[in-house]
Amino acid sequence: MYYAQMADAVALPTPAEPLAAPPAPRPWTLAHRLLFRFVFSYLVLYNARALAFPPGGPWLARPYFNLWHAINPWVAIHIFGLSGQRTTYFVTGSGDTTLAYIENLLYLVLAIVATIGWSILDRRRAEYRTLHTWLRILVRYTLAFTMFGYGFAKVIPLQFRSPNFARLVERYGDFSPMGVLWQFMGASIPYIIFSGAMEVVGGALLLFRRTTLLGAMILCAVLSNVVALNFCYDVPVKLYSSNLLLMAVFLVVPDLGRVLNLLVRNRAVEPADLTLPSFQRRWLRLAGLVFQLVCIGNVLYNNSSRDWRMYQQTFISPPRQPLHGLYEVESFSRNGAELPPLTTDKTRWSKLIVDGPAGWSVRLMDESPLALATTYDDAAHTVTLTKAGSVSYSQPDPNHLLLHGTLNDAAIDIRLRRIDPSQFLLKNRGFHWISEFPFNR
Repeated sequence: MYYAQMADAVALPTPAEPLAAPPAPRPWTLAHRLLFRFVFSYLVLYNARALAFPPGGPWLARPYFNLWHAINPWVAIHIFGLSGQRTTYFVTGSGDTTLAYIENLLYLVLAIVATIGWSILDRRRAEYRTLHTWLRILVRYTLAFTMFGYGFAKVIPLQFRSPNFARLVERYGDFSPMGVLWQFMGASIPYIIFSGAMEVVGGALLLFRRTTLLGAMILCAVLSNVVALNFCYDVPVKLYSSNLLLMAVFLVVPDLGRVLNLLVRNRAVEPADLTLPSFQRRWLRLAGLVFQLVCIGNVLYNNSSRDWRMYQQTFISPPRQPLHGLYEVESFSRNGAELPPLTTDKTRWSKLIVDGPAGWSVRLMDESPLALATTYDDAAHTVTLTKAGSVSYSQPDPNHLLLHGTLNDAAIDIRLRRIDPSQFLLKNRGFHWISEFPFNR
């Protein structure tokens, strides 16, 4: 009896029934389709700049940029009635210019128009799953490569730099909000590298379908902080950083229900569908892989090599003037009359800052800055102060500098003492594992 029961238990399985065909995808609601058409139109218009990422891409992207550079000033002048510099493109470090806002507004208007036309012409289509997948690829790579650009500029610390001589002696109240943020970041090189590494890691995770959700969630956190800093410290990259954050949110939203089930509702979740897009032909799969690797390699090489060259030029072997240093004025004489430190003559020098490749920066007695362009004659030990005069210099010892000559048609004699930058608390406080009391000054 026992063996009979065992035989029944291990009986050969019956032939498996054929697998049922996967269920047809459910149609999208009207609101879902309308929203997708608008988001697709807007993101394609905004991310057409991704044409610049492949090798030779800047050449391909130039006509697109030139088109907008022609349209935006026309709209600014003829639609908004603007004039002057606001209607022209000029060299600027700002991403929040008038023309930048007009261009973004035009993206929105065109996306609305495209949505209306698309909805009329394609009103019978039930869903856009394949097109949505291709849009995600465009957004993934655009956002990833953008994060590489910003991230490598921090991993190789270029975007933020340690406070220079001028910043060390500047009054805190004279800093702009953006200046406060830049010096706060520059005061800690390890933190700069950490913040850049998070951007690079988040971007790298976007390059693979299986890790896209994780990368997008990391970038949502990173970019939320960046956007908050830009708004709260008046950094003129508010528009661009907000669009980058919206891209990260766009990548997270389709999986938001799964994330909530897993992390909040404590429920089991189904795996994401990563089958789309799929190529039936092998050569198409190989071509896509090669194109992917070429684009990634091109962006990584360009960002890392460019930033490393700039880092070497700026920090490892920077060009310096012969009198490089930070000096405090010990005595100042004009036309033979010495001006004491407590003089009411605010044109007397208080400090001299010789930093960077050219030019002097002077702090006057009222702490206002005075910039002087310089030309050195090392053999004669003279410095020509453009449109201001010329002086000869000597260094009786390593800690003192003597200047003699003319400045604004007056004879001057200045004795200066070199200040050691390491004496500043911001430079010498350092890191402490143990602090019995807060050192907050």
